[in-house]
Amino acid sequence: MRPFILMAVLCGVLAGQTATIALRRPDKEPETLAQLARKLKRDRTATWVLLEGARSEWVPGFRKALAADDELSTVGLPVLSLGSKSPLASELRIQQGWGTEARWVLMASDGRSLESEAGPANPKRLADLLAGHGIQGRIRELEVFLAKHPGHLQAQETLLGLYLRTALVRTGQAPSPPPPKEADGGAKKADSEQFLPEAEDQAIWGKAARLLERVIQSGDWRLGPMWTWAAMRYPTGRLSPLMQEASRRALPVVEEALRQHPGHYQAWAVWAQLAENAGGRSLRNLMDSITPVPGDAEFVPESILTGYIQGARSRGDWASVVDLLGPRWEQKQEGDYKIVAIDEDGLKVDALKGQWDSFLKPLVEAHLRLGSTQEADRIVREVMAWMPSKGLPGWASALAANCGQPALAAQWATLAVPKG
Repeated sequence: MRPFILMAVLCGVLAGQTATIALRRPDKEPETLAQLARKLKRDRTATWVLLEGARSEWVPGFRKALAADDELSTVGLPVLSLGSKSPLASELRIQQGWGTEARWVLMASDGRSLESEAGPANPKRLADLLAGHGIQGRIRELEVFLAKHPGHLQAQETLLGLYLRTALVRTGQAPSPPPPKEADGGAKKADSEQFLPEAEDQAIWGKAARLLERVIQSGDWRLGPMWTWAAMRYPTGRLSPLMQEASRRALPVVEEALRQHPGHYQAWAVWAQLAENAGGRSLRNLMDSITPVPGDAEFVPESILTGYIQGARSRGDWASVVDLLGPRWEQKQEGDYKIVAIDEDGLKVDALKGQWDSFLKPLVEAHLRLGSTQEADRIVREVMAWMPSKGLPGWASALAANCGQPALAAQWATLAVPKG
């Protein structure tokens, strides 16, 4: 990269122009009080600083309280943890005359220490401290801004991203509901994912769900940054009935946008995240309702298709996997070409591996899960003829064994690689 930058500067000088290139260093943890003060001033935010000491057992609970409490999580101040050997921690202790005990510090955006205690504090006291110092945080700042400018799309989308991230953190801290009882009174094994109780769901996800619908219904959501929507990728959002319902209501708007512009990647990304959040949506039905631009037969982005297949597999929606990947395999066979892949050492590698992992393995697995063993066997043998592979017998055999098909696993393990 450096030679290119130097050449750009030289070209500007030779052309009689002044060329100025400013490269910002990547952010790193501050190591001195001066660096911390500059960072806080640049970010325009106060922060919690946790100084760890010999007895720091209360620190994890303090962090959880910041994320779980309604008031504190809404303010959403960043947290900086400093180990006992940190130079910054030593400098701060010396400046303030503190000992080596663990303590929390509330620092203003100009680097001043506003409050500090050696030990835990209850959430109400911490919230009162913030209010007493007039600290609102980014979320409150945006909420106040939107009250004055309700149609401001950038502020809406920025706030939505913060709501989603905060809710995800708080969902991770939410206590699990007690396991349901069996008829005989014994404890029933709880599912790996359980819906949040109504009151808790409203407290954690209510603002995010309402703003999500507001942003989608605005019609200009395709203009916003992708990071706003990236926060919905995590499966914890599916624990919220409010987010599920909001996603279901928002999906028709996004689907209509895709019918108007099938090549809009952000619309596809938003659709995929809403569909996953809503508990699944038929990609095939959507594809069938879209009229692509001539010459653009494969209008669904590869990453969207791959992510959708992963979600369908996790839900056990094997019919959707077959419906999407079956035609893809039939079209693939028609391609008359040979792939030769070379690794970094210049050695030939098994070119089928990527094809197998991305769509052939899910397709074969879906047929096995649906009980269509003959169809699965047909595809595996066609794959071997299409792109002979020494690795295929082992991959296919392991897959069959994992799907409870030992006889088929034994057959596939002995597949011969065609010569030529």
